Amino acid sequence: MPPSPDTGPFATVGEAAISVLLTSDADAKADLAQKVGAAWADGALRFAFGDAPPADRPARPDRPELRLPRDMPRRRAGGEKGRFALLHSLAHIELNAIDLAFDMVARFGPDQPREFT
Repeated sequence: MPPSPDTGPFATVGEAAISVLLTSDADAKADLAQKVGAAWADGALRFAFGDAPPADRPARPDRPELRLPRDMPRRRAGGEKGRFALLHSLAHIELNAIDLAFDMVARFGPDQPREFT
């Protein structure tokens, strides 16, 4: 089956998973993850994997600088800034969930049944 223009230049679920992990822009990563998920559900991606394992860490943009939670200012949850900080935290959690899911597919998919993916 030829690659789908919506999912990029890859034809396999392994290539697609690596591509999501290598995407540094959060919006582009989320968009690609949705497209890859839909392509997999539609049967547009073959169940195949390359020989190269995924990178140790998923791609991230150079800016803004990532900080540890302890290095961030404390805010009250009830205020406007606190609500914004909470939504920002949820966005980070979702980004990590995307990376974890696609890392599992890329790293462990070759040794698992198709249903794992």
